[in-house]
Amino acid sequence: MTREDLRGIIEGISDEQLKKILDINSTDVGKARKGAEDLKKELESANANIEGLTSEISVLKEAQCEAEEMKIKVGELQKIIDDRRIEDEKAARDAELQSRFENATNGMEFLNEFTRNGVFAQFSEALEAEENRSKSDAEIFQSLTADVGNLFVSDNGIPTVLASTTGFGADLSMGDVREIMGLSRE
Repeated sequence: MTREDLRGIIEGISDEQLKKILDINSTDVGKARKGAEDLKKELESANANIEGLTSEISVLKEAQCEAEEMKIKVGELQKIIDDRRIEDEKAARDAELQSRFENATNGMEFLNEFTRNGVFAQFSEALEAEENRSKSDAEIFQSLTADVGNLFVSDNGIPTVLASTTGFGADLSMGDVREIMGLSRE
């Protein structure tokens, strides 16, 4: 607001009255400017805080992502460790079972690997049976093989069927063939 603006609005205003009105106006404008400058400084400070917090949030988000990735990797590694431990425990149990079976066979030689594997499977199952809890491994093995023929190589190394068959296979029955293979005659 200028002096001419006031003279146009108020006719006959004195210079002293104009000066008082303009002084009051200047004081009000000064206060308003100071308030505006203070608000501007507060706004700049708030914007700086926002930028700082935004940057901090980005860092935290990145750290959170890294933590989640690490958590996933730790979980994967733990699963590998657990799986390996289970495999190692199973291998140890299998080795112990094989050792017990070998001790129970007392060095007897099976006709073939198929026969050995079949008797081993029966031996493994029999070890778990409740009725065999009080029996030794040798007793369990004996009960599995006592009444079964042609499981082991005979003393001369030739299956009994071949030794008793004329012409080494000319008149073999199906039972003879099964016996040669280490199976029951039925």
